[in-house]
Amino acid sequence: MKARIMMLAGLFLAFTTITACDFPGTNNDLRFLADYQKNTEGTITFTLTVRNEGSKILDLVSKTSQIYDIEVYREPGTLVWNWAHDMSFFMVITTVTLQPGEQKTYQVTWNVRSNEGEPVPPGTYSARARLVTEPSASCRFELTI
Repeated sequence: MKARIMMLAGLFLAFTTITACDFPGTNNDLRFLADYQKNTEGTITFTLTVRNEGSKILDLVSKTSQIYDIEVYREPGTLVWNWAHDMSFFMVITTVTLQPGEQKTYQVTWNVRSNEGEPVPPGTYSARARLVTEPSASCRFELTI
């Protein structure tokens, strides 16, 4: 039983990658993390975490109701899929307030199909997770399908 649990834990770690992201500006209190996990049913779940590591309240402000996006590219820079494709967002200023030490986590599951609905072939892709707020954050990482 113990060996089976260790094997499952190893498989989980093999399919999860965590990437800390850099972002423009001088706000060192904002920490943005992105990771993904391959699911047994063939989908991929992205997890985005934004954390206030400062001692003051941090407001993330967006011009719409969209807070984040995830994009997957085939090299050299051809967009294959993005979460916000064909979505509508309210044209309203949206504020996410983070207290000192607080974090928010967002999850998106991708069915590994292109924006046109076609299955994405196995291979290595470039992914970009980003906050579309002010302050903003962006992170690029490699994704193997």
